[in-house]
Amino acid sequence: MEMKSMFNRIINNKKRMGNYETDEIDLQCLRTLMEYPTDPFSVADFCAGSGRALEMLCEASSAVSFGIEPNEEKYLELRERADRALFGGYEECRLTRDFYRVMYLNPPYDHDSDTEERKAERKEKLFLHQLLPYLSVGGILIYNIPSYRLDKSIATMLSTHLSDIRMYKSHDKTFQQIYVIGRRKSTKFIDMSEVQRLLHFVNEGLDTLDRLPMSKMPLYRVLAGSVNPKFFRSNHFDVDQLRKIHQSSSLVRNGIEWTTPKRPAAKLQPLLPDKEMHRILRMASGKLNGIVGSGPLLHVLKGTVQKIVVEGETEENEYEIITREKEIFIITFKLIDRYGNIKVIQG
Repeated sequence: MEMKSMFNRIINNKKRMGNYETDEIDLQCLRTLMEYPTDPFSVADFCAGSGRALEMLCEASSAVSFGIEPNEEKYLELRERADRALFGGYEECRLTRDFYRVMYLNPPYDHDSDTEERKAERKEKLFLHQLLPYLSVGGILIYNIPSYRLDKSIATMLSTHLSDIRMYKSHDKTFQQIYVIGRRKSTKFIDMSEVQRLLHFVNEGLDTLDRLPMSKMPLYRVLAGSVNPKFFRSNHFDVDQLRKIHQSSSLVRNGIEWTTPKRPAAKLQPLLPDKEMHRILRMASGKLNGIVGSGPLLHVLKGTVQKIVVEGETEENEYEIITREKEIFIITFKLIDRYGNIKVIQG
């Protein structure tokens, strides 16, 4: 039965690109266990899928949500639900440690990996080990895994880092999911009695474990804290987000002000009107680079000329072979407007 459940889970994860969405009833119950402050605080999900779990955990609160998702289709949904979203795996992101007040971990469950060393360690344990340092001291961890995955090494890690640990089973019986919830300790130490208590529930079976309650009284009080981490960025660029950052950036605004003359400067005019080719050559040679235009037509221009030498015709006579080379000049213009749109013109 256990092998069948595990196989079904892997098949479902493959279909969902490694992401298994949490049951909504479970999320509603988890939300009732939390007492949130009126001041802002941070909530993170580093394998966030569509962001539905993050959205429900932050419901009716002053939470600022942070999500990371490697699947592009799911990321586009996450971006609409989370306050701050990154595209890519958490391993490809730079994050601030000891920061997040609530962390929801629903790790991927297949065993695919790029190295033999990584294959030797299950992803649930690796996921927990790598992401626990980003939870703040006093922060709440919600760890969602199948019950048969909770072994002694994971139980030891949980008891070492967390206090006030509670364990519940999911309302969805399909994959034997359990939730381990606890508060991060200020000092790490192994509590072997806690390890044995966690393993007891797993060894005795899910029948001995309470189902997630719809609690009338919260069990975990979440502390307020900073919602502006020093680091929260990915190696992968989201062009739409980059455009928004560009538009709102004070550095960009100041740069435009610094490089835009306060009044028109006197310019030498050619004796005869410009021909189109003259203007193109001036732009390509760099004479017109920088801020160009005004108002809605304001943009930054950069022109380059690249010379390519290619072999042309070959002529042979009784004394020698003559090969004529041909020079081709490729003119490229790159420009960015005040709204962050980037265009490349080449000809």
